[in-house]
Amino acid sequence: MLNNLSYRVKTPAAVVLVILLTATSVSFLLVWQGWREARQSFESHAHSLGRVLAQTARPALLRDDIWQAYEILIAPLEGRNEHAGDYILLDARNRVFAASNPKLYPVLSNFSMDGFDHGASHALPATYEHAAFLYLTTPVKAEDGTILGQLMQRHNLSALKPHLDEIALRVLYPTLAVLALLLPLGWLAGKRLTEPLSHLAQCLMRVGRENPDSIRCEFPDGRDEISVLAKSFHGMVDELRAKQALEKHLAQTDRLAAIGRLTAGIAHEVNNPLGGMLNAISNQRRAGGDDARSEKTLSLIERGLTQIRTTVSALLVEARLESRAMTPEDVEDVRTLVAAELPERRIRLDWDNRLDAPVALPSAQVRQIMLNLLLNAIHAAPPGGTVDFSLEALDTSLVMQVGNGGAEIPPRRREHLFEPFFGEGEGHGLGLWVTYQLVQQMGGNIKVKSMPGATSFTVTLPLGEDHHER
Repeated sequence: MLNNLSYRVKTPAAVVLVILLTATSVSFLLVWQGWREARQSFESHAHSLGRVLAQTARPALLRDDIWQAYEILIAPLEGRNEHAGDYILLDARNRVFAASNPKLYPVLSNFSMDGFDHGASHALPATYEHAAFLYLTTPVKAEDGTILGQLMQRHNLSALKPHLDEIALRVLYPTLAVLALLLPLGWLAGKRLTEPLSHLAQCLMRVGRENPDSIRCEFPDGRDEISVLAKSFHGMVDELRAKQALEKHLAQTDRLAAIGRLTAGIAHEVNNPLGGMLNAISNQRRAGGDDARSEKTLSLIERGLTQIRTTVSALLVEARLESRAMTPEDVEDVRTLVAAELPERRIRLDWDNRLDAPVALPSAQVRQIMLNLLLNAIHAAPPGGTVDFSLEALDTSLVMQVGNGGAEIPPRRREHLFEPFFGEGEGHGLGLWVTYQLVQQMGGNIKVKSMPGATSFTVTLPLGEDHHER
């Protein structure tokens, strides 16, 4: 049963129990000590009174004056209750000479203490307790030290009960006041002690259920056992993060290896007819006689075929970046290529091309990045929506931004956005993967921001030294 309780309950309860046991034990010891001191004080006063009475009763015992002895014995009882005790004066033969209660102890009767067999001996104990009574003996001596008799006191111990009650109350009230203060403090202290342990347990429960990257647990620094466990916990989570990153890397490597094997075979089959078509265009130009419109068409077809060849090469991750410098006309070619997608989906394209001169970047690869991002944005935009495109050459980099007002990209999808064959819904994820590979090959970076109603991709590509010199 106790194993099913949380330490947030067990620890405060244990602290409270210890406080209660300590208070009870201390209270008991104080009451017992008070009772012991009261009992000793009572016995001390009784013996003192016995010595006074024995000294006073000696002349009456010598003169055989029973009446005087009786008056001496009842003198201490005046004004006291019936439980004040009995005083008995014995002669040398332990017979009753006089008593404060003659009915209970008649004159000349043999005196005996309950539970004590003394016969005619003078060896009566100075203090003797039996049942609820306390017997005290004081010898009555002559001037030469001869034992003339004994003065006996018989007291009912119930007479001490008021003293015990008084002592108990004196201890009880302070104890209750202390408990009223310590019990809440003990409970709070117990809870504070278990808070780090409870926090550690909650953090451990998250392991295996949540991504290690999202597990962030803070613990106070220290050298106690919980601090040691917390450090071990952080070490375990760090190892899980490293393991997850390694598994992710291995999975991506496996995908890349599969794509590499696939595209290695496709590239040869695609590049051969592409080469033939490009040669045909070249031969057509050498033949001459084409008008300006035909030349423009041939140029557009040539750039498109070159783009296809570059795309196939991009699937081969280690492809070399060999292409002419990027020009403003290349950017406008991309606009022409995506224009056919807009009417069908009733998408409006906000175009902001600020490139007014060539930049030292491979045109085929940059065109492919723009084309992939724009097509993705158009397909993800809601019907009647808008796609935004901006391109600007800064001092050290080319910044491209593509956005739309579509639905938010889910966080889980965002984690694997640039991995191949991880697409959800339409598509297979190769477009963004190719884009990511191209950006990485050119030493740039790509960032994604997505929220309900607004998603944007920002690509930053470093410009070469030729651009800086201009």
